Amino acid sequence: MIGLCLSDPHPDRASDGCPIRTLSAARFAGRYRLVDFMLSNMVNSKINTIGMILNSHYQSLINHIGMGKDWDLARKTGGVTFFPPYLADERKAVNNELDGPLQRVTEFLADRNDEYVLVADSSVVYNMDYRKAFQAHSKTGADVTAIYTKKKITSGERENTVALVISDEDRVTGMELAPPNAESVNVSLGAFIMHKRHFIQLVAGERNCGMLRFSRVLLAEALNRLDVRAFEFKGYSTHICSVETFFQSNLEILDINNRNALFDFEGRQISTSRKDSLPTKYGKDANIQNSLVADGCQINGTVINSTIFRNVKIEAGAVIKDCVLQDDTVVEKNASLECIITDNSVVVSENRSMKGYSTYPVYIERGRVI
Repeated sequence: MIGLCLSDPHPDRASDGCPIRTLSAARFAGRYRLVDFMLSNMVNSKINTIGMILNSHYQSLINHIGMGKDWDLARKTGGVTFFPPYLADERKAVNNELDGPLQRVTEFLADRNDEYVLVADSSVVYNMDYRKAFQAHSKTGADVTAIYTKKKITSGERENTVALVISDEDRVTGMELAPPNAESVNVSLGAFIMHKRHFIQLVAGERNCGMLRFSRVLLAEALNRLDVRAFEFKGYSTHICSVETFFQSNLEILDINNRNALFDFEGRQISTSRKDSLPTKYGKDANIQNSLVADGCQINGTVINSTIFRNVKIEAGAVIKDCVLQDDTVVEKNASLECIITDNSVVVSENRSMKGYSTYPVYIERGRVI
């Protein structure tokens, strides 16, 4: 089976919270990128031929994955292949008049002996063995198997979340935007197993395609002619598709039950690009409560209920509460932050005070000095 990973599942809109990188390159849980979970899931499921379908702002993603060595994908047969669009300037939005990567993906699939493909959304984070879903796919004889989970969604997730309408025979009869505040919704994880001929037929004529269009348009319109079955995933999952969901997901991981369900679950580890960093140094006045702190940091202030990424420096007297601080952020003396997201290399000056809200966190762009 070949894995196809959509690096930016919503190419028609900006990657909220990540304006200079594709969504799958967004950071998560202190030291990971979103794409790490999809790559690890595929490799742990013995899928060793993976195609990355790119749209724009993809240089950070390519730099992160490289040859795929950290996921055991640097190999002569198989490995990871990138399918970028032919754009004169990758900073520009995708233009449908230009060549898109999907057509080259279909040519790539046609030359392979593998019969099945797994199409996956890299903005959904979970730990799963896809072989179980493939066994169910083979047993039912379905044309397509859609992987979903039952959960309650927030209003911030609704716009980019697809709900499946499932019959008593586990057949998918409809796809729609998920209703907010419902107690339980059949939420699509954006992962579909199918024969490669069905994928080629679905994307025929398409140049660039996000997950919402693939599921809610291309696949939904084919429900009357394809046998689409549902396979339920019962583990922890989270969908990152906006600043609000990025913030909530990075704080949800502070719950040890969520961490245990995501990292090294049933022996399936999540791999990422290795970096050599010194251990985090905690000063004598450091006060850490219910927080996740990556390596390479210097902590001399107070950190409460926050996720701190690599090489962050928090000086004495600074108070960080309910925040997500990304790589190389510096918070100077006596500064106070609450419900704040910083991108890379942000500097919060001495005595500064900033506050957002749990439902509306404040995002500070890369390299800004506040």
